[in-house]
Amino acid sequence: MPGRGDGAMTVVITGGAGFIGYHLARLHAQRGDRVIVLDNLAKLDGRQDEALDALSRQPGVSIHPCNLTEPVPLGELVPPSVDVVYHLAAINGTQLFYDRPYDVARTNVMVTVQLLDAIQRSAIRVGRLLYSSTSEVYAGADAIGVLRLPTDERVPVVFPQPTPTRFSYGTSKFMGEVLCEQFGRTHQVPWTVVRYHNIYGPRMGSRHVIPEFIARVHAREHPFSIYGGEETRAFCYVDDAVEATRAAAASPSCAGEIVHIGNSREELTMRELARRVMRAMGEELEIVERGRRQDSVARRCPDTSKLTRLTGCEAQVDLDQGLAKTLEWYMARTGAR
Repeated sequence: MPGRGDGAMTVVITGGAGFIGYHLARLHAQRGDRVIVLDNLAKLDGRQDEALDALSRQPGVSIHPCNLTEPVPLGELVPPSVDVVYHLAAINGTQLFYDRPYDVARTNVMVTVQLLDAIQRSAIRVGRLLYSSTSEVYAGADAIGVLRLPTDERVPVVFPQPTPTRFSYGTSKFMGEVLCEQFGRTHQVPWTVVRYHNIYGPRMGSRHVIPEFIARVHAREHPFSIYGGEETRAFCYVDDAVEATRAAAASPSCAGEIVHIGNSREELTMRELARRVMRAMGEELEIVERGRRQDSVARRCPDTSKLTRLTGCEAQVDLDQGLAKTLEWYMARTGAR
């Protein structure tokens, strides 16, 4: 697959205006590749922000607002042959899993069905179809006590019942895995599934734990309430995540594989995360535990050795460095130092 130095690639990124999608689009643009972004811009209230405006002005970058839950005229938007289709479009955000479970489940399945139908209908030749999934698919394994830690790709995906509201996201993303894998096998399209584990960084919105903690510490919330204080997560900075994503799409060894993307060296409790954010912001607030959220996973830490073995990628940015970069971005948008 071509890259820097041996010819520009053509890549399509659904959800390319979102958090990981935007950073992935920018990475490919910096490499001189042709980048085609498909996104409904819902997270941006239907408009491009200054970051997307700057990205769209780069040579070879085009951004097409479109609703992927409906039939898409893909043949009018992309060339007959593309190197990679990155399918990242989805509704995400933990609170949404509880507040809008039907919208989350329906949208995430529909965008995948419509994209795959559009590829087939338009007869687009795809060098690699990469689907972005999530560590949430392991929530059921944790619930019945079969989750190994660190978690590798061989751990079974289990949903004991469809009733837990939080599963609205995990089940819909797992169904997307099934659809992309079977589409690839049926239509001879090489596919790769990546399961992201707690990616964070600038421009990730406000519905995730790190930007939420930043906003609440900035507001000097006292006492500082947290849920699941002893639950652990292993956080991966977005620059590491998108480089691993690009490498997985480019590696012949990753075709037909499920690969974890994350940082296994950065596991910590939510209580410690709150302290680290406070320390980075020069604050010290009383932390009060408010119990655990329904069906939340007690511990999450990926085994990323398969990624390293197949691509050579390892996370480079540690949590303190990543928090500093993330904090700088968010504080710049509040006018605070």
